[in-house]
Amino acid sequence: MRQLLIVLMAWAGFSCATPDTQPKDSVEYIDPFICTGGDRGQTDVAAAVPFGMAKPCPDSDPINHSGYNFNSDKILGFSNTRFSGVGCKGTGGNLRLLPFVGTINADAPGAFKINKATEKALPGFYAVEMNNGIKVELTATRQVAFHRYHFPENVDAGILFDLAASFEKVLQLNYTLKGKNVILGDVKCDNVCKKGKYKFYFAIKVDTDVAFSEQGNKVVGLLPKDTKLANVYVGMSTVSSENALKTIELREKLSFEEVKSTAKAAWSNLVNTVEVETENDTLKKLFYTHLYHVSQSPFQVKDFDGRYRASDNKIYQLNENDKQYFGWSIWDTFRSKHPLFSLIYPEQYSDILTSMCKLYEQGKQPWATETEPFPTIRTEHAVALILDGYRKGLLNFDLKSIYPAIKNEMDTQLEWHSPGHVLESSYDSWAFAQIAKELGYNDDHKKYMDIAMNYKETWQKVFLNLEDDADVMHARGLYEGTLWQYRWFVPFDIAGIQEMVGGKKVFEEQLDTFFGNELFNVGNQPDIQVPFLYNYTDSPWKSQQLVQQLLTEEVANWYGTHKKWKKPEVRKIFQAKPEGYISQMDDDAGTMSGWYLMASMGLYQTCPGEPYFWVTIPLFSKIKIHLPDEKSFTISVEGPISSKSQIEKLVLNGKTIDGLKLNYADIYSGGNLVIKTK
Repeated sequence: MRQLLIVLMAWAGFSCATPDTQPKDSVEYIDPFICTGGDRGQTDVAAAVPFGMAKPCPDSDPINHSGYNFNSDKILGFSNTRFSGVGCKGTGGNLRLLPFVGTINADAPGAFKINKATEKALPGFYAVEMNNGIKVELTATRQVAFHRYHFPENVDAGILFDLAASFEKVLQLNYTLKGKNVILGDVKCDNVCKKGKYKFYFAIKVDTDVAFSEQGNKVVGLLPKDTKLANVYVGMSTVSSENALKTIELREKLSFEEVKSTAKAAWSNLVNTVEVETENDTLKKLFYTHLYHVSQSPFQVKDFDGRYRASDNKIYQLNENDKQYFGWSIWDTFRSKHPLFSLIYPEQYSDILTSMCKLYEQGKQPWATETEPFPTIRTEHAVALILDGYRKGLLNFDLKSIYPAIKNEMDTQLEWHSPGHVLESSYDSWAFAQIAKELGYNDDHKKYMDIAMNYKETWQKVFLNLEDDADVMHARGLYEGTLWQYRWFVPFDIAGIQEMVGGKKVFEEQLDTFFGNELFNVGNQPDIQVPFLYNYTDSPWKSQQLVQQLLTEEVANWYGTHKKWKKPEVRKIFQAKPEGYISQMDDDAGTMSGWYLMASMGLYQTCPGEPYFWVTIPLFSKIKIHLPDEKSFTISVEGPISSKSQIEKLVLNGKTIDGLKLNYADIYSGGNLVIKTK
């Protein structure tokens, strides 16, 4: 059995470390229900494997952003695609299946109650009993969702296949019935926030003959009399419905229990990459659950034959050992999730970076295009991550080959019409200037550095002396933030901001004002790096204590996504329950989980593109990161860990180091960091 698990995990793209080298129980701390209650995370309980396309999950009534809401005891059925933690109405929710007994009104099947006491969610597995007596179990491989339905005895039973289900509008649906148990087709939908469109191909197969009847975009399948158990396989492909069916046929020989065990083993193998030591089980639950959340996307989309369809609607062929990832929300995730991946999943992250580089060969746009092969969101700031990967030695791609395409992006796609866009586009221009420097294009380096540093004109005009609208969400065209929150986003030139405000001391005083007056918005991205900016002052201990406070103590939170509330929400930001985040705090494809993980490990990269991390005080007495080639990097804390603690000194591989910066190369090469606190 173990050999089978190793083979399947290797096929899915995961390294197969032997179990005696890692803790065997870290996966047991994962609680998929965390951050699924209401609008407090927008995650889900999909029974998926890491980075899998297939994500079978109940769709609650009313539908939540990822389909599932812990606080509802009614469901519409079990759909098979979703993108965890994103905003608007979410994206996915396709191919909704609903088992039933007796008869059903296909036009308006309504919502069905579930018995919440029977609900169970584990990594790679979900189960619940419906009030009509049907027991539902879900699991998945990378491209196939496995549904197992147990029906009561002596009842007529069937399955409703809602092929036009979607969280956003369905624009096109094609399907055919094949024989007595297969449905083949493709579906095209509006993407998240109606930005672009996606189309993918599917196959659905039932393990018994079904009496199909078509009712518009829905198919009712009546099962043979006295059916007690039905297995349904939902396969998906970016290439063709025939490929989706073949993928099912390659996997259906596995029993449900084998797939379930393999999925759990894949998660165990992944999360055990990082070991944390603490006597506080709640902290372990939060840590490993958020590690689970960040690893839901991007999706591995390569078919069994090595093919995949890209954003340009063309089909590409990969070599046997190549992987292709898709499904981006980089405007969010570049800030925390991707730097985290470079630390703990460097081999997988190299493949993710390669997939990101290919976007420039395939017509990359800032938001989703009209011809996406699967749900995706946005790709701004990919240039900074490509620079970051290059400087960390993780970019296994010919950077010169896409240099003209990146340059074209800088010249034609960057936005400059609001103060926020000026800061963000200046950051991209800086990143491209650094790429030009690395590749020896000195004229371009100078040109785009000049463009980047022109941010100062806008900064002095808008952000230097803040006016009455400084704490107004969306003021002056800002995107989901205030002038106070955006003003710090010049990660490549903090020294330049300090010079404009009057020096380090004034900069520190302004940070004091920002946090002292509760102007920080932990629930959204524009300012999530700011707690670490005291590291650029003479009082880095303020970052150390502030980060501990944000991780562990009650704080006042004033901001939603689009407005400042009349009263603050006072609570611990991160909690091990369905209402895991503050109100309206989306996980945003793992961005906020990534922030929690980086902060709790005591390492944070404030400027992706500059390959170093600031050290703060971790939540754990010891952290061990397993690296390739049997190397490891261990972080140990000697001294107190609290919001009143301070770092006294850092000792790297037995030598005291100056300052609080840690180069990526020092981590990747393995070793030991001792953080001595007082």
